[in-house]
Amino acid sequence: MEHILTIFNAERENEQLLLYPIEEWPDTEWHKLKDGMRMLADSDALTFVYVLDLDGEFIQLRLPSQIWPQLAEAYTHEWSVSVSGPKRVPLTHFHEEMNYLLSNIAGNGNYGTEMVDKVEKTFQL
Repeated sequence: MEHILTIFNAERENEQLLLYPIEEWPDTEWHKLKDGMRMLADSDALTFVYVLDLDGEFIQLRLPSQIWPQLAEAYTHEWSVSVSGPKRVPLTHFHEEMNYLLSNIAGNGNYGTEMVDKVEKTFQL
């Protein structure tokens, strides 16, 4: 099985942001997914990568720049964030991880000019 879930859509439901991946996985795999409690940046692809855990294997939850405006809104308003599939997987460390990444990316040329500019503009840093 691919170890990637790519988010193509994000929608607000009350005080929660639901993330919808493009890939379809078997229900049995969905029910094993857990929060990996880490987020990374893929500056070449202008994507945040939230780590999920599937029985000790790491799954990349790819959050491309197209959904950053919704992520920024959820971050600003402190909404809970979950991946939606046959079961919802809460990203319990989303805010903590986003805060850490944003503080590291702002003004940091190591992430590349395009990534820094897009993050600063979208998240109003």
